[in-house]
Amino acid sequence: MPQITNPFMATSGIQRNPAFKNKGKFFTLSQFLDFAKAKAVAGVMINIQHASYLAAKKGLDIIEIVTNSLKNATLENQRVFIRSDDTSVLSNFQKIPNYTRVLTVDTKIGDAPMKPLEEIRHHAQAVAIPRASVIKITNYFTTGVTKVVKEMQAANLTVFVFVMRNEYVSLAYDFFSESTMEIATYVDLFHVDGVITEFPKSASRYITCPCRTNLPRNDSYSIMPPEIGSLLDLVPEYAQPPADAPFPPLNVGDIVDPPLPPVSKNATNGGSSKVGGPATGTSSPALSNHLPNLFLSLFCIFMLTLTLLSNSHSAL
Repeated sequence: MPQITNPFMATSGIQRNPAFKNKGKFFTLSQFLDFAKAKAVAGVMINIQHASYLAAKKGLDIIEIVTNSLKNATLENQRVFIRSDDTSVLSNFQKIPNYTRVLTVDTKIGDAPMKPLEEIRHHAQAVAIPRASVIKITNYFTTGVTKVVKEMQAANLTVFVFVMRNEYVSLAYDFFSESTMEIATYVDLFHVDGVITEFPKSASRYITCPCRTNLPRNDSYSIMPPEIGSLLDLVPEYAQPPADAPFPPLNVGDIVDPPLPPVSKNATNGGSSKVGGPATGTSSPALSNHLPNLFLSLFCIFMLTLTLLSNSHSAL
């Protein structure tokens, strides 16, 4: 039975929407693409993970599955973003110029030197980075900022930030428990090119809002992003949390991955993986048959890109 994810259970013990925890359903990739096409969204993002594990241990060519599904979907009016933390996965899509390749940098970084950025450009046109690589947060207070977004954009890379959520336990105090304030900060203060969110309606509502600070308007009200670190300045020095160690810079060694292994013809359903995949227990053939859909469904995300919404801005 499908169950809603609980990203805050480990840190806060809070379960997400328990009354409706089993109300959702899994989409296969083809169902997801049909849904996106019917809704006429600006674009779709497919996040491919554990490709090496699926090839070596499950005998699944996830690259071929995604490629064929996208061909059959004929998304003529939507942009397609292929996202992965594996450069070998992205390299398999280099021959399809209509797809934008997005490299996920999962680790929190404090700086983005030019050498690793040049390496990224060999594999991707865009980068997805965690929120903490843009705004430093300690004990739910914003404490500082990095230059990572500017450095990546200066290297001609599109920058997406992940993952935006509406629940107050995911927000720093500076955002006043209001997800719109957080979106405003990343979009209009740091000028990221897009946000990856679990609540696309909230992000779309702000991005198309006439009250944004960077849009020409005659409105008397604007949504102003908070000043980073200002709330912590109000806390007495003796009560302030200790400063965290700075995040390391991005290194070339963090980027390049080994080639994908060949698809195994003798895949097993049990055991653990030593090819970058998760440990697995005994599973049924039925589960194995649905693994492509399971992995893809979990990582298919609506993409809200600011560039694709620029026309709606000018119409406001």
